[in-house]
Amino acid sequence: MAKDLSIPRASTPEEVEVDSKVVQAFLDKCMEENKGLHSLMVLRHGKVACEVYREPFNKDSVHMMYSFSKSVTSVATGFAIDEGYFSLETKFLDIFPEFRNEKKPDAYLEELSVEHLLTMRGGKGVSVLSNRSKDSWLKNFVESDWYAEPGTQFMYINECMYVLCAMIVKTTGMSVTEFLTPRLWEPLGIDVPYWETDPRGIEVGGWGLMLKTEDAAKFTLCMQQMGKYAGEQVIPEWWVKAASKKQADTKASTNKPDSQVGYGYCFWRCAGYENAYRADGMYSQYGIVFEDLDACVVTTAGEINTQQMKTLMWEYFPKAFQSESYDPAQTVALSIPPFEKPPASKRSFMEDKIECQRIRFSKPVILNIAGFPVSAVTMPALYMEKDRAGNINNVSFKFYENDGLIMWTEGNEVNCVKFGLDGEYRWDYMKIGGVKYETCSIAQWKNDHILELHIRALATVSERVLTFTFDNKNRVLLKPSSNPPSSDMLNQLTGNVQDVVANEALRKALLKFLPKILEVVDSKHYGIVT
Repeated sequence: MAKDLSIPRASTPEEVEVDSKVVQAFLDKCMEENKGLHSLMVLRHGKVACEVYREPFNKDSVHMMYSFSKSVTSVATGFAIDEGYFSLETKFLDIFPEFRNEKKPDAYLEELSVEHLLTMRGGKGVSVLSNRSKDSWLKNFVESDWYAEPGTQFMYINECMYVLCAMIVKTTGMSVTEFLTPRLWEPLGIDVPYWETDPRGIEVGGWGLMLKTEDAAKFTLCMQQMGKYAGEQVIPEWWVKAASKKQADTKASTNKPDSQVGYGYCFWRCAGYENAYRADGMYSQYGIVFEDLDACVVTTAGEINTQQMKTLMWEYFPKAFQSESYDPAQTVALSIPPFEKPPASKRSFMEDKIECQRIRFSKPVILNIAGFPVSAVTMPALYMEKDRAGNINNVSFKFYENDGLIMWTEGNEVNCVKFGLDGEYRWDYMKIGGVKYETCSIAQWKNDHILELHIRALATVSERVLTFTFDNKNRVLLKPSSNPPSSDMLNQLTGNVQDVVANEALRKALLKFLPKILEVVDSKHYGIVT
């Protein structure tokens, strides 16, 4: 009989000394401040004390983990080092000698080591706007400007993690996902997850991993238990200790409190509680370990202001583990309201006119030049992918008694997704940019001429809203938007530029360029019914 590797559940939060009233207060505050929380799992004494999913998210939903992925890359690197494939001192050029320039030696490149990459002190300032559709990511990394000598200055550069993945692939002869299957996924009982790759099939390392909430919790709990899970040593204990302690000084790199107190091997130390560290992904994907409290907190979310989210968390955690009001006899049933969805509406005569007709849209030239063609998936899911998909076209609809279908093309992919017209979601799948997404979709006729369609790809952090306006001359206007809005994504990008682009001239150019992207990203699209 196969061993059950799910995390044991406590009968109540109070059973494992978690104050459910404090946890509910945190959930209430998230709703009050519109923090975009998707799921929360609190663990103590090796058990799940409580878990909450905000509808339509559920326990089976996989979720983009963004930079949480870096912590998994760290563990993959730890396995490779522990098994002798390379060491912390191994140089980049030891593994990739083809990048050594014999005619014009690069002294800094000769120094660059595994440890420099793990601690974000690689010295290479790769642009956040690099073209990731090209298949020469290593070459792009090598040819990027040096911002400092390796090992001397912290700067948060995603591509450092990609280089580590490339090293693992080169030395083991396996993809990182394959390498981790018997070492991490199987011992933790995690189904082999999707992980975005470069055009050559190498995992991107710094982002792109999709996990369920419990998968992220298993990983976090394993770290909290010094690498043990279900009684077995999974991650080498020495690596857990080394990866979770401060290895790099980060104070000068940012003005965000929780990014100033130090960085380990792809894990952040925490400002809100001294004896805590975390895996940390954009839009507030967290795996927080409270080292001296035998506790963890895991979240998935769509909250753009990650420092505000962390600051809010410190108000309630570790208070939930140390609360003076703790009463084991009083358990609160935790709840969180679902995401708002449009109600059922009166149907339109326009359904008969457009049913099974093809709507062709012109290809927006500026959007394609900018590299952000309009997609059924929102920008946060695509802006770092090698294939940004986009250019919705050949749209057609079918309508039934309580629901409908939308069909469309993006690039070489054809999708057909159900949507509810009765105020309820319909569940389906779509494939965008080579990635399969589970969807829940719902639509509403705002009036006889305007159909508003909400498509949420559950792995992503935001909902796509496509508003179609039909006139009486077969013309169609498509206005895309998102919840949270694309402007929030731009603000995040702007923040990244300020934090990670050292070259002042380049930083100013990017900050000037990024607002222009927003002007066209959610611009109107014009089509005609044929």
